[in-house]
Amino acid sequence: MIKYLYILFLTIFISNNVFCQEVTLSQPFAASQYQNPSGVGGSGFDNRFQALNKSQLIDGNSLYRTFLVSFDTRLKKDIENSKNYLGIGAQIISDQLMAGIMQNNYLSVNLAYHLFLDDELNSNLSLGFGTTFTSIYLDRSKLKFNDQYDYRAILVSPSLENLVPNPFSFTTNAGAMYTRHSENSFFQTGFMTYLNNKPNVTYSPYITAENLRYRAFLNTEIPVFNDNSLLLYFNYLSKGTTNQMYFGGMVGLPIEKDDDYLFKMYVGCFYKLNEAYIPTISFISKKSTFGVSYDVYSNTISGADLKQNGFELTYSQKFGQLRKYRYRTVFD
Repeated sequence: MIKYLYILFLTIFISNNVFCQEVTLSQPFAASQYQNPSGVGGSGFDNRFQALNKSQLIDGNSLYRTFLVSFDTRLKKDIENSKNYLGIGAQIISDQLMAGIMQNNYLSVNLAYHLFLDDELNSNLSLGFGTTFTSIYLDRSKLKFNDQYDYRAILVSPSLENLVPNPFSFTTNAGAMYTRHSENSFFQTGFMTYLNNKPNVTYSPYITAENLRYRAFLNTEIPVFNDNSLLLYFNYLSKGTTNQMYFGGMVGLPIEKDDDYLFKMYVGCFYKLNEAYIPTISFISKKSTFGVSYDVYSNTISGADLKQNGFELTYSQKFGQLRKYRYRTVFD
């Protein structure tokens, strides 16, 4: 009990002194470490690989691209003799602007301690924290702002001399998550906190102030009408002066199912409040998950009459030993 209290105290302490990346995804539930550091090691199998590719378009031109790859595993495999275990994972995110003119790159390492709350190993509480190395890359050969880039350049130096060559920073985040995953249902809710603080790319002392941010999510899937299912998701992000809500659901339709094989399709739509509608299709098999979504933005989010949209592809592969037979869901 003393060990558990220490882990809880450490998580709460870190949550008040934290830093993290700022990336927005259309299928955040498909990237467990992005959604919450407590998710590492939480898969039904020993190991899990996840990848994501997101493109944002304005008038048909690719403006932003985001790539994500992650891997997580359980360190204590002998779950029959010891219920609780430690999960560890790593995640790489590259957020690129205008064909790589500017890149925000993140390398994260996350740890999570999982405590089972029942003898059947259905209910689980996990406490996690992570460390992120953040770097910003600027392709100076494509920057042609001349003296417009820095109002002081005409007096003291060429504009590009005001750019920091290799800006970087080390940051951390922390979170907690509760999961109940049985043979016929899935429920999960979690909370994390971080301080938005990117490296300063210029030598200017006038930088954006840091602010503490919070993220909470809830997802569940339950069977309805025989082998069909209903999936619901909610994500809330507090940015200090502004808030963001993302919610919606999908219907799961089994295509093929027996004791050794599963192939299921999900169809639904999510809504990013006051920003975009996001139709989504996902497929799962016994060890793989694939998803595609299309963002239809509201033109009211900008003063210009521009057609903005985007799409996101996600993929997840599990391998290793199956921990226990449980309800198969895209949230796993």
